[in-house]
Amino acid sequence: MENSLIASIGAVVFGGGAVAIFWRPVSAALASLVTNNRAGGEIITYYKEQVVLLKQTNDELRAENNLLRERREADLQRISHLESDIRIIKNSLRILIAMTQAEPDGQLRGQVNSMLEKLEGGNHES
Repeated sequence: MENSLIASIGAVVFGGGAVAIFWRPVSAALASLVTNNRAGGEIITYYKEQVVLLKQTNDELRAENNLLRERREADLQRISHLESDIRIIKNSLRILIAMTQAEPDGQLRGQVNSMLEKLEGGNHES
């Protein structure tokens, strides 16, 4: 009933018996076109949502990367300061050794040499 009604309306609209014969394939093509467009729209919407999620994830990763870069720079600067401190301590101990060479018993010199060896053992710089 419904198909014949659609065919009749299609025949009247398109004017003629020939169109009534081709109405079913034409209506099926139109229905397929509408369905495909709807499905295509859903796919496009899905891809748009994915793009938005990827952009958000990318922004979060950039922020985390910037934070890690700042921490790394701070850590490198701290390491540089600590290495400078070690060099200053080594030089101070060498000065103490030079000052204590005149000491007759050499007890202080032995302790300073021991500390200097420990510092140089952990760090191969002089």
